[in-house]
Amino acid sequence: MTEVNGQYGNWALVAGAAEGIGEGFCTVLAATGFNIILVDQNAVAMHDLAIKTEKTFQVKTLEVNIDLADENAADRCMYVAASNDCRFLVYVAAFSRVCRFTNLNRAELDGFLSVNTRTLLHLVHGFSNRLISAGKTGGIIIVSSLAGLIGPQYVATYAATKAFGIRLTEALHQELGEHGIAITVCCAGTVSTPTYWKSKPNFEKMKPPVMQAIDVARYAIGQLGKKTMCIPGMTNRLQYFFLMNLIPRRMASRLVNNAMKKMYG
Repeated sequence: MTEVNGQYGNWALVAGAAEGIGEGFCTVLAATGFNIILVDQNAVAMHDLAIKTEKTFQVKTLEVNIDLADENAADRCMYVAASNDCRFLVYVAAFSRVCRFTNLNRAELDGFLSVNTRTLLHLVHGFSNRLISAGKTGGIIIVSSLAGLIGPQYVATYAATKAFGIRLTEALHQELGEHGIAITVCCAGTVSTPTYWKSKPNFEKMKPPVMQAIDVARYAIGQLGKKTMCIPGMTNRLQYFFLMNLIPRRMASRLVNNAMKKMYG
């Protein structure tokens, strides 16, 4: 992956960087020589990661402490990106809650829309326009979820907003590619992150394959410029192929929803 660095500049912005998959991307990108712009609302965890990244990989870091649900979050990210000629964007941030749809309150519904769709859309739009205006190449990775491919119960709004990122990437792949901007959506399965373990899954009846965040990041970066959509993990790819190609959609949905009920019902 060392060729990624020269192709997409020297700076990478990771939105949702402080922990989990975002931390994985920061580590992998820094290991290839990227300076990292970390964006997160968890100032303490972000600062600790920034210090660790600088010491381990001898790269520069910048910390942007904002809530990506804020209306001006994309503008603040764009200002820092433009100031440092950042040409690599990774959008990991996501609002998530595992519960019945009817148990969500209005503020939580708005959180899904703000973080998972609005800020993502504005940031990708602004980032792409800046690169095109400057005549520069770039790379964009949007981290989505397998839940965005078949909507499971208990994560209805999360799945719906994650599907947005998948369709956006599919539509932009050709448009941006004509300007030398590669874009890939990473549909992650179950990943060992603080957010996932806080959801308290019940493994008594079933346990899905749990990937490490750094492996997800490494795979996604390796697929940038090669695939529009990538799925980390061989087991996840096999399950996706089975569900989407070998059985009827209704049966696939039933299997996914039964699995969710065993873990969270």
